[in-house]
Amino acid sequence: MQRFVVLMIALIVLSAGCTGKETMDHPAITKEKALGRVEQLIKEAISGVNPQPRLDLDQLSLTVDHCLDPTDGGSKDRIVVGRGYYLRDVPKDRLAEVSRQVRQTWEQRGHHVSGVSLDGIGFTGRSRPDDFLFSLLVADSDGGEVLNLGVSSPCIWPNGTPEPSTG
Repeated sequence: MQRFVVLMIALIVLSAGCTGKETMDHPAITKEKALGRVEQLIKEAISGVNPQPRLDLDQLSLTVDHCLDPTDGGSKDRIVVGRGYYLRDVPKDRLAEVSRQVRQTWEQRGHHVSGVSLDGIGFTGRSRPDDFLFSLLVADSDGGEVLNLGVSSPCIWPNGTPEPSTG
């Protein structure tokens, strides 16, 4: 139960936090391009993992959320796009090893790991240079422990730019 709560908190953080980096540092991207980048980051993260996990989409991650608390002070009319996957077919006794491999892959690609769980298996961070949020956590699924990998975009405008004002 405790790991489920940790997972839910991580998903809330991933879906609610907005980094606002798209304004000056990065070009604006559409919802579709952001989702493509999310999927790319997830596939890259597991590219060197042995045993190779099977990605199983976490149905709770299929939402597109509004930026509830933009850290850049920008508009709450923007959205956050994210996805989470259970990493299936990884034996329970190899969860820590697979986590280490995913983390190593992220760091080798220049991404920043900012938080590590007390057991050393779970971690969070941000991609470079585009500041997508990511997390790898142990979750309870189908009666057993499994890794859950989630990635979400910074705050974006659904069509890449603000809608023109009608006033």
